[in-house]
Amino acid sequence: MAKTRFKIAAVLVATLGTGAAWASTLIPQTVVPGACIPQFATPLLSFGPGTKAALPRVDALKHPVLTIKMKESNRPVLPPPTPAIPYPSNYFDVPSQSNLVCPTVTIDNTRIWAYETSDGITGKVLGPAFWPAVTLEIRRNIPTLVNYVNELPSFDNNNPTGPGMLQGLVTVDQTIDLANPYLLPNQMACAPPLKCNEPYVGAVPSVPHLHGGEVPPQFDGGPSAWFTSALSGGFRGPTYSSLWPVGAGKALYFYNNTQEAGTPWFHDHSMGATRTNVYSGLAGFYFIRDPAREPANLPQGDYEVEMAIQDRQFDNNSQLFFPDGSGADAGVTNLNGTPGNPSVHPFWIPEFFGDVAVVNGSPWPVKEVEPRRYRFRIVEGSNARMYNMTFLADNGSKAPVYVIGSDDGYLNKPVPADPLFMAPGERYDVIVDFTGLTGRTITVTNDAAAPFPSGMSPVPYKVANPGDNCFFGFPSDNTTGMCPADQPTMAKIMQFKVVLPLLSADKSCNPSALSNNCSRPVPYVRLTDGKGNAAAGINLAALPKRQLILKEHAGPGGPLEVLVNNTYYMGNMSPSVKALGRADGVTELPRVGTTELWEIINLTMDAHPMHTHLAQFQVLDRQTFNDNTMVATDPNSYPLDWAAAFGPVLPAFCDNVLPDNPCPGYGPPAPYNLLNGDGALGGNPALSPYLSNALHPPAAPAPWESGWKDTAKAYPGQVMRMLVRFAPTSASVASATPGKNLYPFDPTVGDGYVWHCHIIDHEDNDMMRPYKVIK
Repeated sequence: MAKTRFKIAAVLVATLGTGAAWASTLIPQTVVPGACIPQFATPLLSFGPGTKAALPRVDALKHPVLTIKMKESNRPVLPPPTPAIPYPSNYFDVPSQSNLVCPTVTIDNTRIWAYETSDGITGKVLGPAFWPAVTLEIRRNIPTLVNYVNELPSFDNNNPTGPGMLQGLVTVDQTIDLANPYLLPNQMACAPPLKCNEPYVGAVPSVPHLHGGEVPPQFDGGPSAWFTSALSGGFRGPTYSSLWPVGAGKALYFYNNTQEAGTPWFHDHSMGATRTNVYSGLAGFYFIRDPAREPANLPQGDYEVEMAIQDRQFDNNSQLFFPDGSGADAGVTNLNGTPGNPSVHPFWIPEFFGDVAVVNGSPWPVKEVEPRRYRFRIVEGSNARMYNMTFLADNGSKAPVYVIGSDDGYLNKPVPADPLFMAPGERYDVIVDFTGLTGRTITVTNDAAAPFPSGMSPVPYKVANPGDNCFFGFPSDNTTGMCPADQPTMAKIMQFKVVLPLLSADKSCNPSALSNNCSRPVPYVRLTDGKGNAAAGINLAALPKRQLILKEHAGPGGPLEVLVNNTYYMGNMSPSVKALGRADGVTELPRVGTTELWEIINLTMDAHPMHTHLAQFQVLDRQTFNDNTMVATDPNSYPLDWAAAFGPVLPAFCDNVLPDNPCPGYGPPAPYNLLNGDGALGGNPALSPYLSNALHPPAAPAPWESGWKDTAKAYPGQVMRMLVRFAPTSASVASATPGKNLYPFDPTVGDGYVWHCHIIDHEDNDMMRPYKVIK
């Protein structure tokens, strides 16, 4: 069934009948507001060779053949509750609920889905099933063979708290494309005789993706390359690789590991269920080391710590709580609201925002440290939340923070970062200097709104005019225009206590020194100079250019989906893309070895972290257009003129409901391969007439995001320009030429790759496009 306009709504109305109630969650839950869970009562769990590590990392140099199983497991997460704390007065959007007391919480193990790592030859468990997964340590140029095994159980209505319970807790909305793996690839959305208004239960699809990996397409973990447990028949998605058949419920992946040292991570990427599978715990670090090309004397052992920062909600039985708008979580206890368009997507919420900060699977953890330098390798693993973090000491000073590496490699030299701003999917490798802070408590604070930049604020904030409404609708202070925090529990992430004695002199590199300063011994290959200009040897005017938009498709109650270039994931569902005549509906077809200029034009009201598989990029600049005016009533606005490009007589596909988006899902208004006035592919009107270098000059990226990236933030009302290169990051500018393959594999074979928004609630609901590298 084609998912065009409101056709699904008609299907569900027919299925449910007038006035029918929505299905309840499969297991009734009572949410525990984050304000009821004690902060800084749980130690930070870490991995590694140090004496204080909870578990050793997995050394792939010693174990080059691994088996990684996706399993349901248990682990203690919540600390004992603080009894009967009143809710903060501003916690709820309904004033009558402001004085409720916390529910009684049963402290128990939390059910999770997790990766368990074993030696593929001996079967010895090297890393138990954990959230996050026990870190894999990789040596560059030493391949790793991984046999992934799906052992995730399905929910059993006759034994709801037995194996498969987590599928009953974390609701899968089967109206999302291919969230129900039993559907055919061209069927896409749920349709009768399926009971579309009920959560999907059944075989759990899963596919691991090495985020940041330079890997062949068949081992990339694309969204439709999923496979299910052998217990459910072990069936497979349409792009599952058959090159390495190893049996039902399994997939064999070969990682070359030839890319530069950095901090990739691996997580689930199953079509339509990424947000639920990752939320359940399927994520872990993948450290690539290359001692000869890394900065010397980095903090190591106990002083190198990975940190996966996420947000969650929990119920009164210590279980994960994933709101779906039904049953006990409807109303004020659900900070995410209810599904805006339940007749289309009964359970999908556009962005999940929890009220519990979780680091390495522990809520608001605390770590005792020595007064010395530490290295923290941070992955931002939340569904949708962004974090703007400061390491603030209890005396008002700050612990200095230096970024030494971005997503996919080291910077040439450390750069200070205060604050450190991260979006889902991004990684930063940082050194935090606790020297001179003996006895101090350092709190990692956060002031980023959710959604960013104009959603719920974790800290008090000011509106434009005194008396104007705050986010939840109550008026601001009539004199100052100040609003209380909308989500105060998320103003703090974790704490460090500088209470351990200095065991030995700190001989690690000092990022603030002139020598031994954590600089990279061999500079990385630059496509830009980090200041908004192309690097030497890069001719911007000669590069293939694409202008691609981000556009929300709104329904009566809010977003129905957010689309990349107004095109569905299955491109041939969008008429203007189908007209290209490609059976696969792919539009982005870069030549191997090519560097392209991509201009991502954000026509939504929120920031989106955009992620490319295989190809890394460097951010050139960002530029505001139209004075950041996004309302359709502005006759000079790009959104309105973009809508007008569909023509005075709209195609039959269009619903013409919204003036600035009359044809949601149609694809671009012009043929994709027709160059516009800016000489850009993409099928969109040229952007340059809507830019003013005098009013809004292009802004260079922050110094810490000027290196090799695979995920970067596209802000509303702006164009983000990035140089995307289809060659290894280590290849020189001169050697990377169109048509020349410098990867140790052929990226042009198979079903290709994808690029998408890394707000995983968005990518699950079509904010993702496939692309193929061509010869």
